[in-house]
Amino acid sequence: INQIPVQVDHKQTRTLTMQYIVSIFVLLVCQVTAFNNAPVPRSSTSRISSRIVRSSNALHQSSPNNNNDNNDNDNDTSSSQIVASPSGINILPNWKQQAIFAGTFGTLITSTALLKPVFHNIPNLPFVGQYLWHPELLGLIFVLAGVSHFFVDDYQNIYPPKGTWGGLWQLPGSAKFHVEWTGVAEIVGGVGLFVGLSSLIPLGDSIDGALLASSSAAALLGLAIAIYPANFYMWTHGAELPKGVGMEDSGHYGRFVAQIVLCGILAGLI
Repeated sequence: INQIPVQVDHKQTRTLTMQYIVSIFVLLVCQVTAFNNAPVPRSSTSRISSRIVRSSNALHQSSPNNNNDNNDNDNDTSSSQIVASPSGINILPNWKQQAIFAGTFGTLITSTALLKPVFHNIPNLPFVGQYLWHPELLGLIFVLAGVSHFFVDDYQNIYPPKGTWGGLWQLPGSAKFHVEWTGVAEIVGGVGLFVGLSSLIPLGDSIDGALLASSSAAALLGLAIAIYPANFYMWTHGAELPKGVGMEDSGHYGRFVAQIVLCGILAGLI
């Protein structure tokens, strides 16, 4: 018995799918923006952020930048007061801060490894892999995020200064330098990911699109893990982005889950 082929308007289906994805993306962006711009209630902040009196050595070791000003000249140890962050982690003993740092990054790396095969096999799923899975859009998001590094000065507020987390953080270089080079890396990696995965840009025979996408995803994965200390610093020390707008612990937990999913997607594209 001969089967009668079914005519499917792939162009119309793809258009509707893209409209659906864009609508969801815009909705998520609006929700995240509204959440991040919501100020922390004064009552909870004032209740948690009490002043803790310690010695000048504890001020230098445990909390080198409690005021989010990220100045390299903050060597004045004459003050003996530490302002506790909303999480209270910055006033913990050095070893506890370092243990929380190690546990957080261990969880991030382990979760990424577990999620890699899940996202790697999504393209093989019927319908979802063909119509709903568009990781090339992630490249555009990275490009936009990288460009913002050169226009949003408040990014420097969340760069952890040397000596943070009980002396664990010793990366040299100014906050401005690290904000700028990570911005460039996000732009380059995002362009490579989009070009390698998108069918809109034809590549010559000399360029392997799959290799370009895989290499870009690997570079962005390394970058996503490398820059997470800035987000971690926001939680442990109360750094603000934008400055003057705080975030509750639930917001930091949600951001950490989003970071795990992002790293899992990038790992699945390698």
